[in-house]
Amino acid sequence: MVIGLLTIGAIPTVIGVGEAISAQKRQNAAMKEKAKFHLTATLSVDGGPAEEAFCILTDGQLYIDHSSAPKPGHKFTGYYFTYPSEAQHRGLVSTIADDPPMLNWLYVDKDTGALRYGGRKDTLGHVIGPWGWSADEEYLTLHGDDTRFIAVEDEESRKWTVWLALDRDGRLEPVGQPSLPAGEGASANVSGGPGGDQTQAAGEEEGAGGELVDVRTCRKWAPIKLRRRMQLGMESRYVKGEKQ
Repeated sequence: MVIGLLTIGAIPTVIGVGEAISAQKRQNAAMKEKAKFHLTATLSVDGGPAEEAFCILTDGQLYIDHSSAPKPGHKFTGYYFTYPSEAQHRGLVSTIADDPPMLNWLYVDKDTGALRYGGRKDTLGHVIGPWGWSADEEYLTLHGDDTRFIAVEDEESRKWTVWLALDRDGRLEPVGQPSLPAGEGASANVSGGPGGDQTQAAGEEEGAGGELVDVRTCRKWAPIKLRRRMQLGMESRYVKGEKQ
């Protein structure tokens, strides 16, 4: 009987510990979402060595400021923020200037696949999330996938922009698997596929039936991953209390 009473008496303590752990997890998740980070992509241009370069915001798009194709702009400095909609997706915002420090949403253009930024009205009807991070917390994900981002060369400026590749169903939304793997330190191709003569894009225009055209079939491109470089040099594991 005494043992039984002790067991019953311990239940509130167990519940209290469980609630405390859950609260700590929620707090850690919230801290992780609000931690600011930059984005980088590793890219080889015209057969040169693979180089990790910062992603910058300018002219309404996300560019890669590669030394072989420099593009000045505001360095992406963002964090996750709930997008105000019925779905309550995890959105992604970034400052677009240092002074004043205005915030814009990062989104994928539904008509092309290009990663763009703008105010909420600019995002309506486009792909706004959910954004996240890979299992190792190193790379940016969209719909839980970090392998569908590609670098596409702008035909006029010869600078490199970031796009989302179409999946096997020819869609930006996650209906099928990624059409091509994306690796770190990719080389630019023209018409064909990773590592060969190839050009492909992410849906630059609509076809006769209204479907997106895969821009990798008509542009110089390379598969990339978007690495999250935590501001102040902190890796994301620091946020969850695991100092390295």
